[in-house]
Amino acid sequence: MDLISLPKELKLQILKKLYWKDLKNLKLVCKDLYFTVVDNIEKLDRPNRPDVGYLKIYYSENKILGVDYKSRHSRINLRDRVVLHTEFSDEYECEIFIKHKDFTKIEKLIFEDVTNSAVITVEDTYTTNGYRIDVSLSDRTSEPLKITISSCNRLRIPYNGNIFRKESLRKMGLFERDGHRLVIKKIIMDIITGGPMLEYGNTSTDTNRPISIQITYQLCELGLFNLENRCKNEMLSFCIYWSGESEVLEEEFYRELYDKIKFNDSSVKDIDFQSYPSFISTKCSKCGNSHGNFIFFNESRKCLNIDLY
Repeated sequence: MDLISLPKELKLQILKKLYWKDLKNLKLVCKDLYFTVVDNIEKLDRPNRPDVGYLKIYYSENKILGVDYKSRHSRINLRDRVVLHTEFSDEYECEIFIKHKDFTKIEKLIFEDVTNSAVITVEDTYTTNGYRIDVSLSDRTSEPLKITISSCNRLRIPYNGNIFRKESLRKMGLFERDGHRLVIKKIIMDIITGGPMLEYGNTSTDTNRPISIQITYQLCELGLFNLENRCKNEMLSFCIYWSGESEVLEEEFYRELYDKIKFNDSSVKDIDFQSYPSFISTKCSKCGNSHGNFIFFNESRKCLNIDLY
């Protein structure tokens, strides 16, 4: 009896003993074997994609030029790993690179615009006090921008290979003129919400507002400050520190935030914005628990603390 005529269960037992290289060749023998291999791909041997812990993307105008990267190893510190470099002559070569790597455990991500030397850096740093991600932008035209997001809850860079495709980077605004701050804003939103490539609609960046403040307003527009919807969502708690941004007065921040919350949440009526820094809470009629918003903005320390529960 030949392999093709064997029952499916017996056929799979044999295929599981073969190496990936042999399976790829076997797919070409006939249609029956092709579909057997494809339909059971998760059960068969296939090469593990190496985890990438460090990735630096070089780009110019509307093109991804190449990358530096380091493989991730549980027993070797990331900074001690060898840096590898790959250049792309076209989008196909970039796609092949992405396809054969696992980016879900990335610890440090860098975008460098070679035309103007602008560099965006995102680094995942675990500390004994909790989780922290540092985001920075440096260029030749302005003071370096530095933003730190810290939380007792798990924070990570929430991307897989799809985000590094040219079309995804275009949607993030990477190829837009002076789009660096827009990219940073979207990355921070993805980190806070844990949702890669969150749909932002026509998100714009007001250069007169610190990105940390824009993040707060964006969370409000997404309805995350809506107490009536809180029982559907997990608790969100984080703190943002920044430097190299324009100043915002505390009273101005609270007043504008309250107007946005009132506009997006019909359950919020008349609340004195001057008392808002403490908290707003209400007992939920759906689940019986108390839900609340704690938002504290410190103008002098340049920090913002948000707890949504």
